[in-house]
Amino acid sequence: MLGIYNKWWQSTNIDALERELLGQYEEANFKRIYKDFFDFESNGLYVLRGPRQIGKSTLLKYTIVELLKKGEKRSILYLPLDTVEDYVELRDTLLNYLQFASEEKKRYIFIDEISMVKDWQKAIKELRDNTVLKNDFVVLTGSSAWDIKRSSERLPGRKGSIKSDILLLPLTFSEYFKTAAHEIQTFSIDEILSFDDKKRFELELLSPDLEKHFFKYLESGGIPAAIENLNRAEDVNPFLDTLWDIMIGDIERQGLSRSKLIAILRYLTERVTNRFSWNSGSSEIEIDTKTFQNYIETLGYNYMAMVLKVLDRNSFVPLDKKQKKVYFYDNTILKNMERKFGIVQKVPNLIESVVAQNLIFTFAEDLEEGLCNIQNVGYWYSSEGKEIDFIVNKVPIEVKYQNSINKSDLAPIKSMFEKGIILSKNILDLSGKIKIIPVHIFLGIIKT
Repeated sequence: MLGIYNKWWQSTNIDALERELLGQYEEANFKRIYKDFFDFESNGLYVLRGPRQIGKSTLLKYTIVELLKKGEKRSILYLPLDTVEDYVELRDTLLNYLQFASEEKKRYIFIDEISMVKDWQKAIKELRDNTVLKNDFVVLTGSSAWDIKRSSERLPGRKGSIKSDILLLPLTFSEYFKTAAHEIQTFSIDEILSFDDKKRFELELLSPDLEKHFFKYLESGGIPAAIENLNRAEDVNPFLDTLWDIMIGDIERQGLSRSKLIAILRYLTERVTNRFSWNSGSSEIEIDTKTFQNYIETLGYNYMAMVLKVLDRNSFVPLDKKQKKVYFYDNTILKNMERKFGIVQKVPNLIESVVAQNLIFTFAEDLEEGLCNIQNVGYWYSSEGKEIDFIVNKVPIEVKYQNSINKSDLAPIKSMFEKGIILSKNILDLSGKIKIIPVHIFLGIIKT
C-alpha cells in the first residue's frame, strides 16, 4: 500500500514526480510561497495545523519535491491517514517503514490528517521513545486544534529543538499583495501611530495599486484555491460546495447535530460584526446555553469561526463573561452562507470581517490552540453602548468605511484612549493622534 503513495521509492524520473505532485500548483496563476518552510537539519516533530482546503497537503508535497531534488528517495514517507483505521495500525505501518528504510541515515516522514486516527499520539510517542524515529524529521498535519492540541501536549520532550507548532491560515491582504504584485514596505502599529503628514504623499502613491488588489482580495478571500478560481474566472460553486460539506462533516464527526449546527451558522451569519451573549444566542435558537457555546467553540477549534472577546480597558485582559463577536475565518464562508441561507452581507460588514481576519491572523497569540480563545486582539464597549471595533496591542482600531469622517466618529477613541486608528474608505489624515487611513492602505502596509 505504501508504494502507491511513495512512487519515488522506485522511480528515478524526478521531473515526472514533480509534475505529478505539484502540477496543479505549478500551473496556478496564484502561488502561495512555501519555500524553506521547514528545517531539514533538525529532528523536529512539526505539528502543522490549519483549516481544511488551506494548502497543508500542497505544502507537504512541495517539501517532498525539495527533498527529492536533494537526492532523497526511500528516506521519504508520505502517509495520508484516511487509509489507517487506528493507532495500532499506524504504529505497525510506521514500524514496517522504519525497517524498510533502516539503511537510510535519516528519514523524512509526512503524515497527513493525523487527527483522523484516534489516540494517534500513542503510536508516535512509542516510536519516538524506542526507535530511530527519535532522530528523524516528522511533520504531522491536522485540521482540528482541539484534537491535535490535546494529543500533541502528550508528547513533551519529543518534538526536537525547533518551534514545532505551525499554523497555516488564509493569506492576509499584505501577504496576498506581496504574492500577487510586488514587495511593499510594512510597518508595525506603533510605527503607523507615529506617521505624520510627511508620510502622506508616499501612502497616496501606493493607494491605487493597493486598492485595485484589495477589491480582488475582498471578492476572493485568502484561501489560495478561491483566489485561483477568481483569477481564472472559473465557477466557484464546486469549491464552495466542498467547503460546506467539509464544515458540516467535520462537526458531525465530533458527534454534534447537523440541524443545530445549521441553525447556529444562520444565527452567526445574521449577526456578523454584532455582539451577543451566549444566553441571548441560545435563547433565540431555543437550545441550552452550554450547547450553544460548545458548538461555537467547536467551530473555533476547527478553524472555521473566530470568537472575539471584550478586553478590559485598563489591563487589556479578555473578559469571558461579557458579550462576544464572532467572525468567520474567511469571507468565502460568507459567500456560502449567502447561497445556503440567502443572507447577503452589506459591504461594511464584509470590510469589517476582512479587517478582523487580518488583525487576528497577524497579531493574535496562541492561534495553534484554535480560534475561540484569542489573545492580544479583542474589542471594547461601554455600559453606555459606545463600542470600538478592535483593540490590538492595546491600540484601538475602528472601521468607518464611509465617504466622510466627522468628530463623532473619533469620539469613542478620543475620550477613552486618546490615540488610535480609524480605517476609512478613502480618507487619509495623519495630522492628529488618531490616524485616519484607508482600509486598503492599512491592511497592505501592516507588518505581519
